[in-house]
Amino acid sequence: MILSEPAPPFAPTVDDDIRSRIVVPLIVALAMLMETTDATVLATALPILAKDLSVPVLSLKLALSTYLIAFAAMVPISGWLADRYGAKRIFVAAMTTFLVGSALCAMQSTLPGLVLSRAVQGAGGAMMVPVGRLIVLRGVAKSDMVQALAWVTVPALMGPALGPLVGATVTQALGWRWVFLVNLPIGILAIVLAVILIPRVSPEPVAQLDRLGFALSALGLGGLLFGLSTIGEHLISTPIAIVIGLAGAGLLAIYFRRARGREDVLVDLRLFRHHLFSVGILSGTLFRMSGGAAAFLLPLLFQLGFGLSIIVSGLLSGAFALGGLTMRMLAPRILNRFGFRDTLIAGTLLSAASFAALGFMQTLNYSIIIPLLIGAGFMQALVFTGLNGLVFAEATELEMGRATALSAISQQVGLTLGISVAALLLQAGGTGSPSSAPLLPHFPLAFWAIAAVLFGTALTLRRLHKGQARMLRHVPHHNHRQHDRV
Repeated sequence: MILSEPAPPFAPTVDDDIRSRIVVPLIVALAMLMETTDATVLATALPILAKDLSVPVLSLKLALSTYLIAFAAMVPISGWLADRYGAKRIFVAAMTTFLVGSALCAMQSTLPGLVLSRAVQGAGGAMMVPVGRLIVLRGVAKSDMVQALAWVTVPALMGPALGPLVGATVTQALGWRWVFLVNLPIGILAIVLAVILIPRVSPEPVAQLDRLGFALSALGLGGLLFGLSTIGEHLISTPIAIVIGLAGAGLLAIYFRRARGREDVLVDLRLFRHHLFSVGILSGTLFRMSGGAAAFLLPLLFQLGFGLSIIVSGLLSGAFALGGLTMRMLAPRILNRFGFRDTLIAGTLLSAASFAALGFMQTLNYSIIIPLLIGAGFMQALVFTGLNGLVFAEATELEMGRATALSAISQQVGLTLGISVAALLLQAGGTGSPSSAPLLPHFPLAFWAIAAVLFGTALTLRRLHKGQARMLRHVPHHNHRQHDRV
């Protein structure tokens, strides 16, 4: 099972080149906008959602993490489905599944029902995000990868920038159920544009699906992450959560042992033989813990810690994402100018300093916290962009699909771990009771722990060598020149 949609047998025209580098990435970005808006809108509404469902606010970490868990568990099969049925067809089906999950979430009145509906959304996202990214990457040269990914991620970052304020406004005016319904118009537009403008590539003959391997990887990864997410006496007891986590780890061990030497594996660990890939995946997983933690902690800090209204909370959370939106547009130039190694290490250390500083914020000072949030968003976006490029730098065309799947899994694992660790430390920093709402003095431990993780991430990035990612430097296009395909 190898993702391998063949390149066209003819040289691309200028129009084909613009479509592959700009038009298609922007369509994929619209789907990313829908997904990222959903995540940030929900995080802003957590305190009100907890009150309406009559559940502890910390238990709603599961409303965030369940989506990520389902995503991580299902994403390995997305590549096989794209090869078997065509990437465009799977991309459209995935967006449809995501919209169905959104509608189901809006109908729920219990935490278990919301968790299950979020899993449906995650299944759609598991196909939508990596297949969309694969559609983009297959159409560009290696020297254009960072720029193409920037086209994808800049509009997608509008979701985090606008999501908190949109979520706050919609929740206050119409109720939390409407935060899920905002996905529908965005998703419908993305589906229509994808059907019309994304080129169709006929499905290719593929190897038979390794159903046992898929079951082992999905249940193993899902069990491990779900067990970690439910530690803290939320939804299920901690002993049961530990048993589920250990069972998931055992299934993963069986999968990896069984996968040795097989050619039809869904999660191909042989990719870790590529140095840049291994550094990108390890560092990316650790770094993305900070993204998951921030999404969970910041709305709670603003609303429960500082006692701000949901609207002000949405504006402040949006400042964090606004910094990221600004930096995404500058990131390729900065990486080209200063190199990947030095830029990524510096950005990670500055991000660690930002999280540490948030841990010391025990009084609200807008002149300090707003620049701090914008700066933290700057560094998050800069490092995210560089790490995305590292993962694909050494992958061959035949390896690109599996690299995309593993990258997507690592991202969701990092975000899930960030939410789970932040919630557990927020609980530990307070009374320790799962039903207690966090207060301002309870937050420092969580922020400082994430800062320590980021410092460790900077150490892993030291494994990069100067000039090692030189092939990712962007080469400006001239219409009269053709570029080599990936």
